[in-house]
Amino acid sequence: MIGFLQGTLAEVMAETVLVDVHGIGFEVVVHARGLRAMPGKDQAVKIYTWLQVNDNELRLYGFLTRQEIDLFKRLIAISGIGPKVAMAILGRFEPGDFYRAVASQDLKTLTAVPGVGKKSAERLMFELKDRIPLASIDSGPAGSEVGALLDALMALGYSREEVYPQVMDLVEKGEMSTLEENLRRILKAKGGRNAGK
Repeated sequence: MIGFLQGTLAEVMAETVLVDVHGIGFEVVVHARGLRAMPGKDQAVKIYTWLQVNDNELRLYGFLTRQEIDLFKRLIAISGIGPKVAMAILGRFEPGDFYRAVASQDLKTLTAVPGVGKKSAERLMFELKDRIPLASIDSGPAGSEVGALLDALMALGYSREEVYPQVMDLVEKGEMSTLEENLRRILKAKGGRNAGK
């Protein structure tokens, strides 16, 4: 298997790039975000790759990071999601943004991807909701605090997707505090207006 290619960028086309690795040109299918992120012609480039082997052809798919290729593999393992749809998802989302949409059950955001209808989006949410890597959602310093808070809430009987939006709201607003205070805030929000009064 070809894990990555490192060389110079020879050409950027509509859906692929040509990477020159010591005089050999590898054509690699890259998602839309990746194509926009490519350096200029003849510049150094490193692309993580996944090789698809069909009866009549070999096709290399390219990714900017290990997190992207990991998400791609998770996606194509789901029934009804092939490489084309997986690349469309990666072309639209950073992995963390995609996992956030899944965790918060954001059907509208997921169905905005070309090729992802309501049924496909529901299948994605169902298949991935319990397999979301925490590091992909929040890789910042708050990551371990988020994990501890989610664990505590799940121990209280809440599902991950039920409380994840409130947890991320605390993170994004910079309001993460002690575990006890974070728990109090989330439970108050889940309990409605009269909770904690």
